[in-house]
Parts: sequence; C-alpha cells; structure tokens
Amino acid sequence: MLDELSERKEQTLYELSVRLIMRHKVAISRQAIAKHIDVLEKAGLVRSEKRGKYRMLVFNDEPIKTVMNRWLK
Repeated sequence: MLDELSERKEQTLYELSVRLIMRHKVAISRQAIAKHIDVLEKAGLVRSEKRGKYRMLVFNDEPIKTVMNRWLK
C-alpha cells in the first residue's frame, strides 16, 4: 500500500483500491483499505483532503525519511 501511495502521491481510495487489486492481485475490499488508511493517517503517513465529492489521499513520506536518516547515521 505504501509503495502505491509513494508512486502516486495523491489518489482517491477507489484509485488506490484498483491499483492494489490490478497490480498486486490483492483481494481486499475498499472498506478494509479504508481501515488501513485510517491507521496510516494516525501515523502521519497519509492525510486525506476533501476535494469536491472526492476524498484525496495524500502520501507524506517525511516520517519515513526521518527514521531512515536516523538509522543510517
């Protein structure tokens, strides 16, 4: 999921679901993906923005970069 989010920094839940199903053969519902997104939002890795009738998922890689930089020092 993080790979797909990092590849396209902004996408809807539907777009993410389709990408996971088609590219990775993941058998998961949009509702299950939404639950995972909630966890990622709480961790600061994803934020959602309401744009018209769509909820855009926006990937934030800064927390991962911070941890990687700390490990590589």
